[in-house]
Amino acid sequence: MALLKSSLGFMNNVIQNLSEIDLNQAADLYRDLKSAGVIVPHGEGRSKGAVSIICSELSKMDRGKVIVDRSDVGFPDRSFDYAAPKLKQRFGRVSLLILSGSGRSLMPLVDAQKLALVISRSEKMGDYTIDVVTSDPSSPLGKLGQKYGTCTYVRGRTVSEENASTSEFKQYGILEDIFILSSSVLLQAVAECIYEDSDPVSISEKINQLLAETNEIVENVARSDFLHSLIELLEQRHTCFLAGLGSSQEVARMTGVRLGHVKRAIGDQVYVSGDSNAPPPRAGDILIAISHSGETEVVASWCKTFKKMGGVVISIVGNKDSTISSISDHSLFIPSRYSPGRPNDFYLKAAFATSPIPLYLVDRLQERGLRLPEYILRWYHSIMA
Repeated sequence: MALLKSSLGFMNNVIQNLSEIDLNQAADLYRDLKSAGVIVPHGEGRSKGAVSIICSELSKMDRGKVIVDRSDVGFPDRSFDYAAPKLKQRFGRVSLLILSGSGRSLMPLVDAQKLALVISRSEKMGDYTIDVVTSDPSSPLGKLGQKYGTCTYVRGRTVSEENASTSEFKQYGILEDIFILSSSVLLQAVAECIYEDSDPVSISEKINQLLAETNEIVENVARSDFLHSLIELLEQRHTCFLAGLGSSQEVARMTGVRLGHVKRAIGDQVYVSGDSNAPPPRAGDILIAISHSGETEVVASWCKTFKKMGGVVISIVGNKDSTISSISDHSLFIPSRYSPGRPNDFYLKAAFATSPIPLYLVDRLQERGLRLPEYILRWYHSIMA
């Protein structure tokens, strides 16, 4: 890992962060998730998307874990202190898995506090765990994880980086980029070790492998004609849509949040196709479709509709000879080590592949004379969150 370098500073920060992971903390997280009868993923914004992607892969693997999302219509109760015993009765040991850079995300904190009350009253302390991945172990969520489960520290930004200027985005990313990407690699490594039923010491090896592969993808994207063409389209005044299903939709949402910070600052909008607030496309609008198979019928249908309406279709696929790729004006192929029954790393790699897009768009806008200091993006984020 020490020899791994990137031309993009934010990737070097991700590499450095993961080299500092406490493997004992990672091993504790591995044991809690492996022994859980049911995992409830929790977070806000992109953190929720990142943890949902990994949990989706855990549920689809051979001998997969039971995953019950807090937002599911079938969730046992509105209040977590009433839902937790029901989940325990149905599935066994309950893990509330929380991803929160600040350690203060409101909804996860409310549910964690309610589960802490259940644990404190439970005759068996091991029936429930609160497993937290955060940049602030001293935060309320960090302390709950340390007391009632696990707390895995993944460094995010330092205080001195909070006022990053436009020219520094490639060094630090936008908002919580570094924490989200670092945590996603950690969780993917843990998921693959659970699938292989391997010793938790293997987590470090998995992290190194995933880092090498994702770093190569980011480097290739940064140098590609694909990114250059996409930035030329995105700097124009058009609405941007992102599309995917399942884990691909979570990547689309995560990308949409980051891209939306920039596009909204210049008066445009970003939507995720299929969401209730998404308007119909207009001529010139942009669709970025994400699909591992490249054959997802609904997503392919959206792409065809977009083309008919005069829009531009961009795709990120795991199959270069797919239907979606053939429909697209520009397509990016991402190789993965997927095989049926194991956690698919395509979605992690797709999240990394999209990470340079808003950074290079900000650079392009600056070349045109429009500076976007982070306090503007943070203001948009604060009023939208």
